Amino acid sequence: MNFSRRTAQLLHEDHQATVAVIESLDQLIAKARKKVPDVSDPMVQKTLRNAGGAIEEEVSRHFVFEENELFTRLEEMGDVGIGMHLRSEHQALLPLGQSVAELSRTALENGFTEDSWTLFRNQAAELIERMLAHIQKEEMALLPALEDLLDEETDMELSTAYSDAH
Repeated sequence: MNFSRRTAQLLHEDHQATVAVIESLDQLIAKARKKVPDVSDPMVQKTLRNAGGAIEEEVSRHFVFEENELFTRLEEMGDVGIGMHLRSEHQALLPLGQSVAELSRTALENGFTEDSWTLFRNQAAELIERMLAHIQKEEMALLPALEDLLDEETDMELSTAYSDAH
């Protein structure tokens, strides 16, 4: 999907990167359904590293930007529904993402036990489900709204600020 506003396009690109991390987590869970994955496997390591970094850092930065810069602008224009709904999802997703990131780091350091794998698998599965639904909502509602909301000057300011935060 391509957007005419740079801010919407940058958020879309972040969504795509997050989906890639989420899909790799989903594949890890699917492959290791019956047994604990071997963290010495380079693909397992890569998935856990990506989950640890992308989810915790990128997602929290992405959420803060949306809440501070975008939802407030939508609310000023009279559209409070989108921001309220997405904020509530952020409040549920952030601690879940932080937990999966922490469990990923711990697994990289110590490996998985049966219990830690079960906890990781359950939390990651919930994160996958919630995050994919959340991204879909943003792609279908928030990003198209930005196309209408932002003028060229505001879009340039926001997209520059967002890019600089990377």
